[in-house]
Amino acid sequence: MNIEEKVQEIVGNVRHNGGGMLSNMLEPEYVSCDPEKKQTRIRYKRFKWEENGRGEVHGGVISAMMDTAMGVTAMAFLDHDVSTADMSISFIRPFAGRTFVIESEVIHLGQRIVRLSGRAYDEETGKLLASGTTNFMPVIYEKHKGILGV
Repeated sequence: MNIEEKVQEIVGNVRHNGGGMLSNMLEPEYVSCDPEKKQTRIRYKRFKWEENGRGEVHGGVISAMMDTAMGVTAMAFLDHDVSTADMSISFIRPFAGRTFVIESEVIHLGQRIVRLSGRAYDEETGKLLASGTTNFMPVIYEKHKGILGV
């Protein structure tokens, strides 16, 4: 299986096998993958339950979107389950649109740490809404093995 197929499979597993988990409820959609650049693009639609009191997507939901998108990318390129070690996000504009695309790029693919950068865009306007970096650790999940299909 090539990298693009891995990304599609992981996104499909997150979307359909989550059993009510947050990453499943976000309903990620595969957009594209560039194996040479180690980049992916994943789309999220906006749902009413994600909104804060101002009618924008809540910062915690944005963080979950970015964490999930970058995690999918890390798992595909590492070919292993991962766990978030740390994450930093800069919120640039409110997420007030209808759909968002998160571009993730592998910066460092090590055996102990995988570092990625991510950028979130309003799909309709193309405006940058948030950017961030995340470090993931490869892990083996015996208890939950198979939930994500990896």
